[in-house]
Amino acid sequence: MSDFSDATRNSAMWSGDARRIASGKANEVILTKLGKMPIPDLSGVEAVQMGHVMEPVIGRLASLRLGIDLTKSEDAYTHPENDWLKTHIDFVGRENNQLILVECKNYNAATRSKFDESGLMPPADMAQCVHEATVFGCNKVYLAVLFGGQELLIIPVEVTEDMKMNHISRMGEIWNHVRNNVTLPPEDSEQARLLYPVSQESTKMASQSVEQACEILRQIKDKIKELEEKEGEYTTMIQGYMEGNANLVSIDGRTLATWKSSKVTKGFDSKIFQSAMPDLYNKFLVEKPGSRRFLVK
Repeated sequence: MSDFSDATRNSAMWSGDARRIASGKANEVILTKLGKMPIPDLSGVEAVQMGHVMEPVIGRLASLRLGIDLTKSEDAYTHPENDWLKTHIDFVGRENNQLILVECKNYNAATRSKFDESGLMPPADMAQCVHEATVFGCNKVYLAVLFGGQELLIIPVEVTEDMKMNHISRMGEIWNHVRNNVTLPPEDSEQARLLYPVSQESTKMASQSVEQACEILRQIKDKIKELEEKEGEYTTMIQGYMEGNANLVSIDGRTLATWKSSKVTKGFDSKIFQSAMPDLYNKFLVEKPGSRRFLVK
């Protein structure tokens, strides 16, 4: 496979970006492209690793099911008119003298209800299929999904020219935000803190909807506090009953709770270091910006 470094991924709009945008994470894509958010490292995620392991297997099964010779692609493709639109693909083949693509997925069996031969699939998977067809320049993509290592489902996706134009328009809208260094409203609290890390000594008048949101949030926090107090009461009661025992079971042998000691670990104690070597400790002190604390009154 060609280089897929962070710089390469941030230099264009890829099928993975199309998936995130379709999942309501357009601003996350923008922030990532701008280098304001790190690209998630999925190399250690077992589900992702197994997807790579199973890809050639799913490709062979799809080839047999469709009766089409498929070739594994190792290249990155660029849209002929929009060089900021790129993709990798899994397999390419020919059906009735027309180029087709096969996108392979290895999903948990629990997700089976979200797919159907009629074309039902999550928006992220549909967006990926449309993206690949748009960049590669074909009109048909087969989504081959292996569920729980037991069932192979192949869903044909016919990608029309209108679908391609709409996809280019939507992706271009997000890409323009990247090029102009303009973000969208935050999609979660983490993004809000990232976009507005430092407070200013100023005041903003609340709109009616924001005022209502503050009242609802205050009620939610009151309920959370009430539940946390109950949680503490019951936790203390059960721990007091368990005493030094690691396991709590019911009369019929069901495990109700565990309270086990973790393994002994070693860590760096900055206070001991400061006491023993204050001069050296002070040399490594750095100033950090204060974090913003959000309170609903």
